Amino acid sequence: MSILNYAEQASWSNGFGSQQSPIDLRQAKPTSVTNFVVTDPWIADREIDDQVTIQLAGHGTTRINEMTWHFVQAHIHVPAEHIATKEAVAELHFVHQSVIGALCVVAVLVPIGKANPIIDGVLDHFQPHATESIDCDLTDLLPNRGTVFQYLGSLTTPPLTEGVTWYVIEQTDITISSEQLKRYKQLFGPNNRQVQATNQRPVLRGSGTFTK
Repeated sequence: MSILNYAEQASWSNGFGSQQSPIDLRQAKPTSVTNFVVTDPWIADREIDDQVTIQLAGHGTTRINEMTWHFVQAHIHVPAEHIATKEAVAELHFVHQSVIGALCVVAVLVPIGKANPIIDGVLDHFQPHATESIDCDLTDLLPNRGTVFQYLGSLTTPPLTEGVTWYVIEQTDITISSEQLKRYKQLFGPNNRQVQATNQRPVLRGSGTFTK
């Protein structure tokens, strides 16, 4: 049985307020370019079945608009959680933390397309109900181009902690094939949180530059 019951997510405890994630991004206002520089590759060294998704824990460093963040873990949501202007069937979350403990999520919205070799490797290596050692460079799951939506929100699983800086990237470089999606769905049920109210939060949209 899954740790989280997504069919009953309305009952998840949330005592944090009105800045929850995910949200509908389509009303975002234009802003300047967001710069992503991966200064140390995102290397996953553990692949974990947390019974909700595949979690890839590891290390790496990212500079976003001159702020330095340390990569902690990645995971996948199917269906995608955020709503943007184009259809996405999955959403990759790259969770980062600052030296003072602030949280940032770089989210990549993934459309259907060609099979991705990194996703193939993750699926091939996966062992149910286990934590396995892995040596996997996830850096190329960051696209080469895309539209970046930025806002302040929360984690999308309990404890639903707020104060999380979100950079959601709508793009076409990173795709997932129908077969890969089918393989993932055979392992896990839907794990997308329902869209939350924006509550007049500023949501910004601009182009991104990506250096890896």
